[in-house]
Formats: sequence, C-alpha cells, structure tokens
Amino acid sequence: MKHFSDCLEERYRLLPYTYSNAAAIAFEGSTLMRPLVFDFFNDHQALQQKYEYMFGRSLLVSPVTEPNVKTWRTYLPKTQGGWYDLRSNRHFDGGQTVETEAVRIPVFVRGGSIVPMATEKRQYAANQANEPLSICIFPGADAAFSLYEDDGETMAYTEGQQSRILFVWNDAKKRLTIGQRVGSYPTMSANRTFILTMPDGKTVKVEYKGKKIVQNLNL
Repeated sequence: MKHFSDCLEERYRLLPYTYSNAAAIAFEGSTLMRPLVFDFFNDHQALQQKYEYMFGRSLLVSPVTEPNVKTWRTYLPKTQGGWYDLRSNRHFDGGQTVETEAVRIPVFVRGGSIVPMATEKRQYAANQANEPLSICIFPGADAAFSLYEDDGETMAYTEGQQSRILFVWNDAKKRLTIGQRVGSYPTMSANRTFILTMPDGKTVKVEYKGKKIVQNLNL
C-alpha cells in the first residue's frame, strides 16, 4: 500500500505541471503523451523503443511491462543536458541504456527543463489556495515553462479568467527569470511563494508579487 500511496502523492505533486500542459493542449494544440519520434527523431535507437514515451516535453516515462521484476532498463535518448531520475535526481548522460529500480514506473526529467510541483498534497486542481510552489530546475540546457492557472472549478477560463507566468532558465548564467504575470481570475492569490529547487538540493525562496524577478542560482 505504501507504493500505491507514493504514486498518488507523486501524481498530486505533479498537478501544476500536468495542468499547465493540459492548458497548452487546449489553447495551443500541444500534446501530452508524446511518442519519442516527436522529440528525438534523429536518434535511431530512441525510435526503436516500443513503450517509452514523453509526458509533456520534460518527462520520459518508461512503463514496466513484465511481472515480478525488481529493476528495469530504460533507453535515455540523446539530448544536450542528459537526464535526471525524477525521484533521486541522479544524473545520466543521454544516448545510453540505464537500469533503475522498478518498484514504481521509472520516470526521468530531461536536462534543460523546468517542472513546477506542489509542495503539499493536492487532490484536485482548485485545491491550491496560497500554498508555496516548487519550481524544480533541471540544468544542462536553456529552458522555459509557462505556468498556467485558473480557478480549477468553473468554465470561466473560456472567458479569459486565467493567468500565466513564464519561467525562463539561462543555463550558461545559471539564472532564472520569472516573468510578469499575465491575466487574472477572481480567486487568484496576488502574492505567491516560489521555492526554486536544484537537483543538488539547493533551494531559494522567492516571494512573487506578479512582477518580473531575475534570480541568480549560481550559488
């Protein structure tokens, strides 16, 4: 039961990422479950993988398709920043097959990604209130992510009641730019706490009031 509980908690923590990707599908024609050919069409070995797929543009999912296994082999496509194990933050170079535990489905984050995560257990999209949000930065290449939010309950977003905050990572300068908030909705919190998190465990707390912030993370 513990592993089941861990999976649910992970799903809840990833809601900000999933919700923003869902908005990209609705408004921009993006895709959520992406075959590897979409992002790694020049990597012949990636194209041979039958079951792996990208969840959004940042997460590589490697389904375990055999029973009673303790480890699982995953091919990590060639990419500039390599890959990070989502749960351990261990870094791997791309273009190789790695073996990891199969207690839960292996998930890897592409280097050069920004992944927002809830810091508290959240069971539905509207359950966010004023909670801090982890902005997890996985270095190795430049990155950008548009955080989408609305009231999570009504269809008011179709009338423009929604907000977006653009996060841009400059890998060479180790600098994160948090853009000015665009849009609003009635239940939106004017101020937010973002906890900027690096794979090595370094964190920086930022109090965001809707205006542009540039934060140096070359600590």
